[in-house]
Amino acid sequence: MSTLLNERVWVMLSDVAKRGVYPLHASRLGIFRLPVDLTDQSEISNVMNSLKSSGFKVDSYADRIYVTHKWTEIAVNPLTQVEMSADLDITVEIVTGEVIDIIYQIKPIESYGDLYWIKNYRQKADSNAKMVIDSIIWNSKIGDKMLAHYQKTKKLSFEDAVMKLNQMTPLKKNPIPRTSLSTASSQKDLPPAAAAPTQPTLAVPASAPSSGSTTISLTGSGTSYSAAEGPIDPDFKSKRQVVGTFQGIKVWGPMDPPGRLGIWGTEVTVDFDICVADGACVEACPVNVFEWLDTPGHPASEKKPFMIREKDCIFCMACENVCPPQCVKIFQKG
Repeated sequence: MSTLLNERVWVMLSDVAKRGVYPLHASRLGIFRLPVDLTDQSEISNVMNSLKSSGFKVDSYADRIYVTHKWTEIAVNPLTQVEMSADLDITVEIVTGEVIDIIYQIKPIESYGDLYWIKNYRQKADSNAKMVIDSIIWNSKIGDKMLAHYQKTKKLSFEDAVMKLNQMTPLKKNPIPRTSLSTASSQKDLPPAAAAPTQPTLAVPASAPSSGSTTISLTGSGTSYSAAEGPIDPDFKSKRQVVGTFQGIKVWGPMDPPGRLGIWGTEVTVDFDICVADGACVEACPVNVFEWLDTPGHPASEKKPFMIREKDCIFCMACENVCPPQCVKIFQKG
């Protein structure tokens, strides 16, 4: 059982209860409250994209996010020796707001049909619900916010906060790496004294030590440019030429730094001349592809999301989908 139960509001068995318009006749209802907020639409989209990448079916309505896990029960009829199967599911509901409520219900087995042969249905459904909840907390921005909450209120170090979050979510599915790099988006929630190290910013000039070849510079005499408007040209590879590399990442010209920087990347591509550094792509990426890169003197923004771990991309499209100026384009390998 998830240790998240330690922070429950209440769990009940109810003969007649309601959540919205959905009856819970003789069903178990669990409600958990997390002491962090989720109100910004970009953050809500971030959470949804992260959970889709974790393998769940995700829907939303008004201030609710619905996360569904499906599984199949299989057994052999002892009389006919015919294999029987049934598709079951459990839905966890995230209620966004100034605090986050996470709710789940276990539907009666009768709602799926005459499945008398399924054993321990409620226990399995309850365990799957806990797995979904643990995955929600660990694999999304909600986890960033919880880490920030622990650091701020309990005065924990970043490492201790990660350990606490890990202990609280033992059933998480497809867990993402939790390092100091993954929590940069939550630093605004912390006072300076409590904040964990932010994402490292790559040094300028480009001659700094790197993990790949660098043949271009981010400094120069190109100071007469204005910010470009999106979206990124999806056919740029057939229209532009590679003018160099930065730490092993290809850069597609024309390029005239610092005011004109071109399009960067091969699979994970960002038009640096359109990018306004709002950070949506950095926060949305479930595998931490990006780091901030200083680009002083650029008219659109003086930092850019650099795809330093481009090879780690899982092609979930989260960064492309959340980018406000539409400066990101993902090209799947092959």
